[in-house]
Amino acid sequence: MRWPGGKFSAGGLSLLLLLMMMAPGTARAAARVRSVDPQVQQGRLQGRLHTTGLPTEKQLQSMQSGLEAALELHLALQDGDDHPLAGRTVMLRMAFDLWDQVYAVRVDGQELRFGDLDQLREYLQDIQGLDVCTTGLLEADGRYRLQVAMVVHAVAPEEQARVEKVITGEGAPPRQGRDQQEASVSLGSLIRIFYKGGGGEGDDQRLQSRWFDGREVRP
Repeated sequence: MRWPGGKFSAGGLSLLLLLMMMAPGTARAAARVRSVDPQVQQGRLQGRLHTTGLPTEKQLQSMQSGLEAALELHLALQDGDDHPLAGRTVMLRMAFDLWDQVYAVRVDGQELRFGDLDQLREYLQDIQGLDVCTTGLLEADGRYRLQVAMVVHAVAPEEQARVEKVITGEGAPPRQGRDQQEASVSLGSLIRIFYKGGGGEGDDQRLQSRWFDGREVRP
């Protein structure tokens, strides 16, 4: 099969078909953050998330096709006036090992492996140990809460450039003229539509924890 301005390999065609299956439809992602709670581990304030609907169907399609999916978590500590005191972004990269037939999650430099989909779902329903800051940042009589924003990626952001190169044929000789320009624009638009703005599934999900004081988390 030939695309104006380049050729599809068999792998590129498969990936394009995958993107078409992942195109936005009538069904919305059911992934939600149900609750976020503070916890302390070795002098570090951490977040504990309870979620539902993970991994989504699009994430599963991606993983089972050999691509990585991702869960992007933005964590923030707020004071009693809702001013941000600390925060960080955590990226959970999820994959399916086609050889060993196991699921894996990479987060904060560690890899967790799960023997089946039920084990992966159980982990994602109760995500613990999401580091935010040292407890020394909190005053004993201070009033605080955690906020989390969750963004679901059917395809991990780092994977998208690789997918585009496979589809378009990296290193293919450039063609001059208006036809080439229109073909490039059309293919770029096609990929953006399939990914829906970078692989995200709908708007981010935001939730705040209960209020807590520094005495609860300081040693």
